[in-house]
Amino acid sequence: MMKSSSAGKGLLVVLAMTLCSTVLFAANKPWKTKPFQQWDAKDVQQIMTNSPWVRVTTVPRSWLSVAEKNVPPEQQIGGGVRSMPGPGGATSRESEASQQQLNVYVYWDSAHVMREASARNAVLHGTMNDSDADKYASAQQEEYQIVLYMADMTPFVKNDEKFFLDKAYIQTRRGKLKLPPSQIKYDRNSSGGLKDVIFFFPKKTSSGEPTVAPNEKEVSFECKFGGGSGVHVNFDIQQMSGAGGPDL
Repeated sequence: MMKSSSAGKGLLVVLAMTLCSTVLFAANKPWKTKPFQQWDAKDVQQIMTNSPWVRVTTVPRSWLSVAEKNVPPEQQIGGGVRSMPGPGGATSRESEASQQQLNVYVYWDSAHVMREASARNAVLHGTMNDSDADKYASAQQEEYQIVLYMADMTPFVKNDEKFFLDKAYIQTRRGKLKLPPSQIKYDRNSSGGLKDVIFFFPKKTSSGEPTVAPNEKEVSFECKFGGGSGVHVNFDIQQMSGAGGPDL
């Protein structure tokens, strides 16, 4: 009886520890545990810097940095406007300018969780009201959107959107589908400076099949900058799930 009792207590301890670990793990995912209207600044920062929809990698700086003001007018580029906040963990252009390794942030920005984080960030900073935030967060996206940001955007400053149409793609691991972007847009700030680049990818093939199947495990994104440099990251599709289920 003593041995049985001890074994039972041991099992209870293990179960309690497992339950505690599960609760703590879930608590570290605000997109799973509470509506976006209740996210605080830390929640938003976590989503924008450390969630399944964000990938951070480094690339060697194989180019000479150039300011947009030094680029001839005929080579300067324009683009749309986005409201997604910049990466909270990113260093500034000035502090990163002397580094040989450059941080690159890649976001799966069409996901509802990412749009909710962007909207909530705007509300917390007083640039959007709750009603507009709800509309922005719930708006359906016709295409997948992947956003690329780095402190030195020189490769994009020197080349326009069309230059990268055949230098970027997403590729599914299980479906083995390699898909180029349908369009690319450069996102500028209020002063005209280049903030980031938005890559659009169709959600369906020409035959009507989903480009990212429900059972897909991993999607890679690649963009070549030229001169042998570029970025390659992998998204774990199975982990990209919000409170409502799969979220791309």
